[in-house]
Amino acid sequence: MTPEQIEQVEAGVNRAILENYRVNIRFKGREEAMAEGAMALFGEKYGEIVRTVTIGGNEAVSYELCGGTHLSETADVGLFLIVSEGSAAAGVRRIEAVTGRGAYELVQKALRALKQAAILLTSPVEEVPHKVAQLLEELESARKRMAQQRQELAAAEFSRKLEDVPVVFGVPLLTALVPNADADALRAMTDRFRQRCPSGVVVVASAPDDRPVIIAAVTR
Repeated sequence: MTPEQIEQVEAGVNRAILENYRVNIRFKGREEAMAEGAMALFGEKYGEIVRTVTIGGNEAVSYELCGGTHLSETADVGLFLIVSEGSAAAGVRRIEAVTGRGAYELVQKALRALKQAAILLTSPVEEVPHKVAQLLEELESARKRMAQQRQELAAAEFSRKLEDVPVVFGVPLLTALVPNADADALRAMTDRFRQRCPSGVVVVASAPDDRPVIIAAVTR
């Protein structure tokens, strides 16, 4: 389920709670209840006589077979908050929620966290999402600038090495450890070596984000 779908389900249940529908309990034959559209839970076993629970009047918002207990009115639930959802079976989703005091405590916990975030961001509570998005954008921009600067420094260091390429058995051989250079930057360096040296071998290495990258290239 998408976050929007979860919100829709949550809002629908809370509307039914606020309507304060009466919860009606009736015992009747299983086949009769099923024919009327009563919902049976997967994995449950029912006898010939079943306990039916109807919420609402002529247009019931819920009609199911149930062996457990229920409140007498929906408003007794207080507040309904979904905390998780997942797959129960093929084409069936399972929702877990809290109600009453548990829901109130969850709201209080979330509000405390939101207020603390607002204090740290020096922002009104209602502007916290916008402020966080703005900071994330600034952080990403700063990361890109730093990455660009590292690439430029690495390219400058490699250019200095190109000025004096060692010769091994008559073959130019350049090896270089280039900190913070990614694979694309290393490939560009090997291309520069081959443009500068008509014949030779180049091996460059780096470990951006602690992931070693080694690239070797030779001229024709």
